[in-house]
Amino acid sequence: MGKKPPKMKSITKSKTKAHKQKVKSHKKSKNISKQKYRTKQRSESQDKLKKPEAPLTDYLTHKSNYIAVRFIFECGIKLGLKHITICSAAVYFHKFYKHVDETSYDNYSIASATLYLASKVQDETIRLRDLINVCYHTLHRDAAPLRLAEDYWNFRDSIVHAEMLIMRIVQFDTTFDHPHNYFLHYVQTLRPVFYSKHGKDIIVFKKAYDFLHDFYHSSDILQFKAQHIAIACIELAIKVYGIPSQIIDYEIKPWHQALVEDLDKDTLWNVMAAIMDTYDLELTTN
Repeated sequence: MGKKPPKMKSITKSKTKAHKQKVKSHKKSKNISKQKYRTKQRSESQDKLKKPEAPLTDYLTHKSNYIAVRFIFECGIKLGLKHITICSAAVYFHKFYKHVDETSYDNYSIASATLYLASKVQDETIRLRDLINVCYHTLHRDAAPLRLAEDYWNFRDSIVHAEMLIMRIVQFDTTFDHPHNYFLHYVQTLRPVFYSKHGKDIIVFKKAYDFLHDFYHSSDILQFKAQHIAIACIELAIKVYGIPSQIIDYEIKPWHQALVEDLDKDTLWNVMAAIMDTYDLELTTN
């Protein structure tokens, strides 16, 4: 018997296969174009929702200590330092100018030195070269990169000498009880009390943290106890947003006395007034 001829693929099957591949590729390209269109729409909507950026501060035109503390925060953020390290630098700055005349020393050299000192105290050491570059370009925003020349070595010497001067003025006392140590504990304790289904409690506590952050711009932060400052920031935020609590009755016993027994009403109002006065400093310097 003769061999059977090999089976040939049908032309119709190959056509349908090619047609299916075309349909798949068309759907894929259509999905990709849809995704691109959606991402484009999303980016456009995000651009519309973006807040206008605040103008950069020209520090050389301001010589107040309030603006110098803002300089500390800006440089600290650029250097990637922790918030507690930056706040420590602000405290050392206020401690230094508590004992000396404000016009006796260049406040930006002192501010740069406090950042260097705070990084050492908080075990977050940074390179002096990086500190010099960040501080110099924050002061001179349009300047060319600082070369290893006379200007660099002068700036470096001013920071090193200022650091030693600060240590002598504050009598080598770098300890400070930050309100942050108590703030988070108070927030976690109070959150079930001031719970809100709409998330208003989170807004209140965020605003309280903003008050705490801004209070470091004022030297009054050295005058009050850390626990009292933390309570005052929360109380001020509660009064700003007007969120009542159904559990705590202010007439019988204020809520803060369950956390801090030695805080009376007059002291609380004094701390809140000092926090609000910080924003007057900003108005007078601009």
